[in-house]
Amino acid sequence: MRILAVLLALTCAAESSSPGTRQLDVRIINGDVIDGTGRARFRADVGIRGDTIVEIGDLSRATSKDTIDARNHVVTPGFIDVLGHSEGSVLIDPNLEGKVRQGVTTELTGEGHSPGPLNEAMAAEMERTKPTGWPPVSWRTLGEFMKVIEKRGSAINFAFFIGAANPREMVIGTVDRAPTAEELKRMQAIIDQAMREGAIGLSTALIYPPGRFATTDELTALARVSYWTHLRSESDTIMSALDEAFRIGRDAHVRVNIFHLKVGGAMRGHMREVVAKIEAAQKSGLDVASNVYPYTATATDLTSVVPAWALEGGYLQFVARLKDPATRSRVAQAMRVGDGSSILLRQIPSPTLKQFERKRLNAIAAAMQTNPAEAALRLFEGSVSSPIGIYFGLNEDDMQYALKQPWVAVGSDSGAVVGVMREAGAHPRAYGTFPRVAGHYVRDVHLFTLEEAVRKMTSLAASRAGFSDRGVLEPGMKADIIVFDPKTIADTSTYEDPHHYAVGISDVIVNGTAVLRSGRMTGALPGRVLRRR
Repeated sequence: MRILAVLLALTCAAESSSPGTRQLDVRIINGDVIDGTGRARFRADVGIRGDTIVEIGDLSRATSKDTIDARNHVVTPGFIDVLGHSEGSVLIDPNLEGKVRQGVTTELTGEGHSPGPLNEAMAAEMERTKPTGWPPVSWRTLGEFMKVIEKRGSAINFAFFIGAANPREMVIGTVDRAPTAEELKRMQAIIDQAMREGAIGLSTALIYPPGRFATTDELTALARVSYWTHLRSESDTIMSALDEAFRIGRDAHVRVNIFHLKVGGAMRGHMREVVAKIEAAQKSGLDVASNVYPYTATATDLTSVVPAWALEGGYLQFVARLKDPATRSRVAQAMRVGDGSSILLRQIPSPTLKQFERKRLNAIAAAMQTNPAEAALRLFEGSVSSPIGIYFGLNEDDMQYALKQPWVAVGSDSGAVVGVMREAGAHPRAYGTFPRVAGHYVRDVHLFTLEEAVRKMTSLAASRAGFSDRGVLEPGMKADIIVFDPKTIADTSTYEDPHHYAVGISDVIVNGTAVLRSGRMTGALPGRVLRRR
């Protein structure tokens, strides 16, 4: 009987491994497969069982519960957003339609600040400023936040950085000073706990407080596994900012990833020099790469134009300081707003100032009958947290030169716009980053082939994040897959009229389950939290 059982098992195994004969959950047929490695597309069917790709080839003899006809379309791995900010959006609407319709199946998030860990003061501030639709801020550790996402569900996968600002704020607050040796040990312990809970690396945002108060030695002592950084400067002193990032990578013995590589100010037009400096570091043995979003305007808190000393103690203390006429004048003189024409206010967290959203700062100043700096100060005073601006000041040639480098992946630097967030403005990158790369920069600009564009947004991104089971279409990999028409994939969002979804993507599968099927959202929430092993 035992011999008979063994023979039966061997027979079943042989049948299950025979091409085209197994029962599948999903077949994607008649499409051109772009597998994410950069090699040329090829005609093949893709078979999925459970959450895993099990076959790629001729599946005409197979049967399946669901069949997707990808005729005249390409089939690729799901896009990996190496810098999104949907950790808040997913708490409002777990469907994250703006990301799904871009083909994003996984997002990395937590730039500088991460949603955890928190102390009680940080949790109270998050509770004070949270958007409509958020649950109570019940978590304190990053691991607890991950469990909140898992319990509530998500259409896409998430992976989290541990922000270097979190332990600094937990241990020494938002003051501009270096930690003591004992404080640094406490900060390291906080980082280590987050890493054990599954964080994929340390992230910094060194133009924002309290991150801008951190020293190079402090960041070197905190870096674990991989170092992801918004550089201390992206304009006049970017070369020294790069030197700092390289030093941290070498001294901490970690990989370096530069968020949204760009150059402004006096360095505008000098991207070739920046790229050459990064490539020299690579040749010296440092593992360093970057990512880009394909737009020439940035977006961030309006407080980014405020001098660092004015922001010590947090936003409320900053606003309180503005009541002193001498301090107010000093802040106004140090603010970097120019004539206000290059700053578009996309979001103002104030019910009484909403009429100024989607307007340039110079137009707001004219309406207030004052100058742009004073107009910005009034926006600060009337808002519960920093307004967000869109800043026009980058160079298209710089951006394209960075984007085409083989070591540059793609990150939207934006969360999905959901719920009440759609009542304010938005940067078009929130809706169109990945289709803009696969559409406009492939089809219209001919910056690179579609195969290379897909590689950047899949296997390259997966490699930088440390994912071994996603980013490539091959048997045994997780079934994060998208189907799109290379002739029509496009971004449709603009700065002035942002709330439009991308087009051209018909099907999005996450962990083997369709979240977009024939152009319609399914409501399924198969996304997972991807923890570092």
